[in-house]
Amino acid sequence: MPSRKPTSAVPLQRGSACLSCRRRKLKCDGTRPICTQCTKMTRECEYDDKKQKSRTQKLKEKLSMLEQRLRELEAENGGAMSPDSGSDSNSLLGLPLTQNSSPEIPAALSLSPTMFPVLDSDLLGGNFDNLFDNAWSSSSGSSLYGNNSGYGTPGNMELDPSTLLLDDDSDQAIPPFLEMSPFSSLASTSEFPYMPRWNPQEPLPYESKKILLDIFLAHRHQCWFDGSVERFSLSNTAHQFGFEPHPSLMNAVYLLACHFARSPYCTEIEPVFFSRTLHEITVALDNSDRLVDVVQASCLLAVYLYINCRSLEGYCHSFSAARLAVGLGMHQIKRFLPLDDMNGAAVEDITPIPIPPPRDRAEVADRISAFWQVFMVDRCWSVASGLPVALPDGDCPQVRITTPWPSSSFDPVPPTTLFGAAANTVSELFEHQPVISLESDALHMPTLRAKAAAFYERTYRLASASKKSDVYWADHHSAELALQRFSMNLPAFVGYEAWRTTAPLIDVDLFAVHTMMHVATLHLYKDSPGPETFQAGNLVLSYIRQLNDGDYEYLDPILSSCWSTTARAYIQMMKIAGHQIESVVMYSLSVIEQELEVILNAMKTLSAFFPLSGDHAMKVEQEAAHARTNLAL
Repeated sequence: MPSRKPTSAVPLQRGSACLSCRRRKLKCDGTRPICTQCTKMTRECEYDDKKQKSRTQKLKEKLSMLEQRLRELEAENGGAMSPDSGSDSNSLLGLPLTQNSSPEIPAALSLSPTMFPVLDSDLLGGNFDNLFDNAWSSSSGSSLYGNNSGYGTPGNMELDPSTLLLDDDSDQAIPPFLEMSPFSSLASTSEFPYMPRWNPQEPLPYESKKILLDIFLAHRHQCWFDGSVERFSLSNTAHQFGFEPHPSLMNAVYLLACHFARSPYCTEIEPVFFSRTLHEITVALDNSDRLVDVVQASCLLAVYLYINCRSLEGYCHSFSAARLAVGLGMHQIKRFLPLDDMNGAAVEDITPIPIPPPRDRAEVADRISAFWQVFMVDRCWSVASGLPVALPDGDCPQVRITTPWPSSSFDPVPPTTLFGAAANTVSELFEHQPVISLESDALHMPTLRAKAAAFYERTYRLASASKKSDVYWADHHSAELALQRFSMNLPAFVGYEAWRTTAPLIDVDLFAVHTMMHVATLHLYKDSPGPETFQAGNLVLSYIRQLNDGDYEYLDPILSSCWSTTARAYIQMMKIAGHQIESVVMYSLSVIEQELEVILNAMKTLSAFFPLSGDHAMKVEQEAAHARTNLAL
């Protein structure tokens, strides 16, 4: 058997691989201008020249790529249009033009969440790398589209709707081909949903409502919004029985939709919906009108502020939502409607703020979902911001949480499915042995997310304790056992699922739940890194490596905080690199550095969708640099 010829390849220096291979964690040979991997995969190959580019230079490069893409589209259309032909740029959509040069939307065009799998990077200027660089190089409080846009801090500006109507002939007008909402592949450009310009002084057009609603529904799991979606139907049948959502909730939905759209035009109108949401919340509170909707609207507004690096404002709205929910008695929904009488609502307990009784079981389930949305926003984002929780957490009868876990049906199920008949409060989640149940609601995703949020916050609180008394260690042991029991009952995360044809290609909800559980383990062993920390960190990294580029847009934004905790655990492991603790040999320093780079790359990628992740990544990099300095001394 012939012997193999030894290779003489010299390993690349750190940071010498192309950006495409680094993002995909592939081995790169560093060949310029196009490496071997990118040549095989026929994709664009780009290297980091290590030079800081000015904002003007970046804008010029982006403009050049847009012009090149426009020329390519013109060539694909057989040269039917040219820059000097006077044709409306909307013809790029492949839609017929009317006499007023506005494209007609075909009646057969049906908009649904499946039309918005990923943002097409080519339309916005070549590839995602430039977009990531723009977000990463901006300051912590800026919006994704730069500091000069004026839309990064809508709450701090005087809003005049008329100023948002830019003349098409002005220098500031957005090019028409950027006014569309680019959510599907360029392979089917004729199916792009068109977002016409809108005068905020007039009602929002039906077409715009439909597009924004579809975008929000495709991303509502990222806001922990599990309420009934039938209420948002644009048909009159959903409203004639009094189910129409309050304008505060609708404007909050449109606000989040604009954020997830990541279209320059949608970013332009975000301040309109932001101001309207604040105004409508005030009106609703003054009139005591549909206050459960106000709770949900405040939660959505808090999420929007948190993910855009405005934690204190987000905390104010999250706190307000929690206190209002308690005032409405939403934390103790425990009486259900009779199954055989839709008109005979059960009498609710007397609450500080009276609200009409629910009309039917569907409305009871909607209120339960609204409460757990408040709970998850309060618990998770208090960890991310380092601020105290607003919802009560104790055994006092007035504040104890007795609301049933969310159910997959309209019949609310008491919180006894997974943790036994005695587990009627969140605190008791940590104290009772599980009961194996065949109920499908035991694995209902909103229920799993709510319980994961409880573990995530409780373990963080234990990790932040300054005194380690006997009571602390009893609570620590109880949380450790409860976490093990809950993790054993979780469905396995299998990564890529072949049956999915559009992004996301993984179960993003299960991805978030598993990640939060392992980060909860990191919380418990924060002060004593060892085998448990090593295993939990490895599992979080294994999940990250299974992500595709298109998955990031649909990830839970709280993952930014989870990944920050994981990165800090690896920074702490630097002190014991290469040591053997119990039966586990810790990673070497070089391997820890590689793992840190994987986490940081994931956080920077996520920052293109949630600017807060960029802030977290920057802080982690600073802490890692400080740790390296200390090790060198």
